[in-house]
Amino acid sequence: MASIPFTLAALATSAVPGLSVFGVRAHDDDSFVAAVIVGDDGELLVRVPRSQPAEVLQSAELLGLAALTAGPRSRLPFRVPAALGMTRAGDTRAVVTTLLPGELFETADLTEDALLIEPIAEMLAAIHTLPHTVASEGGLPQRTAQDLRLAATRIIDRAEATRLVPETVLRRWTRVVETAELWDFEPTMVHGSLDAEQLRVDDGQIVGVIGWSELSVGDPASDLAWLLTAGTEVLESVLARYSRARNVGSISSLRTRAALYYELEVARWLLHGTESHDQSVVDDAVSMLDRLVGRPGILGDTLGAQDARVPLDEDEVSALLDETPEVNDLLSETAAYEALDEDRMFGMDTDFIEPLPEDDRGAGAGAHAGKREAELTAGPSAAGVGEADGAESPDAAADAAAEEEPAGERNEDEHLTEPIDPKDLPRD
Repeated sequence: MASIPFTLAALATSAVPGLSVFGVRAHDDDSFVAAVIVGDDGELLVRVPRSQPAEVLQSAELLGLAALTAGPRSRLPFRVPAALGMTRAGDTRAVVTTLLPGELFETADLTEDALLIEPIAEMLAAIHTLPHTVASEGGLPQRTAQDLRLAATRIIDRAEATRLVPETVLRRWTRVVETAELWDFEPTMVHGSLDAEQLRVDDGQIVGVIGWSELSVGDPASDLAWLLTAGTEVLESVLARYSRARNVGSISSLRTRAALYYELEVARWLLHGTESHDQSVVDDAVSMLDRLVGRPGILGDTLGAQDARVPLDEDEVSALLDETPEVNDLLSETAAYEALDEDRMFGMDTDFIEPLPEDDRGAGAGAHAGKREAELTAGPSAAGVGEADGAESPDAAADAAAEEEPAGERNEDEHLTEPIDPKDLPRD
């Protein structure tokens, strides 16, 4: 197959008018027949899709690269490939793009204190702060938080229908998509298919990012999921730096959704195996799901923390306080004391009751004693007869007597209880 690189070089000259080729070499790619050619301005990459899915992927990538015009590219701290041209290649096409410099690295080699942690966080923050107009003007998908929640739910439902997902794993996936507060976030521009294979590094820095077929407005957590391949400590280390570069809202929610997307990749692998009737893929996915049972990871920790109602961390408390509206208390301390004084004055407390003058108390004593003696002498039977005959009741008589007496003539004896003579009691 030594002729393939030269064939691709010829296709490249057809796709890019005026291109001069000074060298060519084969390029490994599972989805494309590819070669690297050396042109006037450096190395270029020419690729021909091997299958229909690869052709669809290439079309989506071209759309993403076209949306990243000069303005958005200037805001990114790394290089992005540029599409230079395309030409017909049998039943498909050959596409020529610039080849980004840099080396590959393995995600498993990352540690929480690796030199690449800071550049990864900066790369993510730069992508996620791109304006949404990149998507709207470039014809790219724009999904809301609820769209993304529904998409995750559909994957879970499809995986459940295979009856191959362990109940423990299925239960925690379901709890995440049913927890509304985890999906209360602002979508951002996302790369959409980010992993170590899409990054090019040089001297401890990320110098290039490729694979823009899933560029869209979506969940920033989806661009963080791949870091869990290196372990939760690596994700936490990147998140700590990422949160300083942009306002991420709830770090806990972002972390949980990233863990969900990471585990749902296994569900997608399972669905791929069942739909393609590839038993080896199905067996591999089932084995991965079984390992998830014994390793609840971030999802298990998050759901356990919700059950235990673990207190918020310092950053989450600060964010919550910033969102809490100020409430003006209309009841001042002075008003509270005034209310207390009124209760004491007109309630049970007698500290504020001013005693009557001695003369006034003496003048009213005789009148009150006379009225009381008349009531006791009349007895209850007399009162009943008087009411039946239309005479004044004892209360009315007392009111009339009070009008004839001078006001304020009372003494201390009016509050005393006098014994009742036995002869005044009613008899059978």
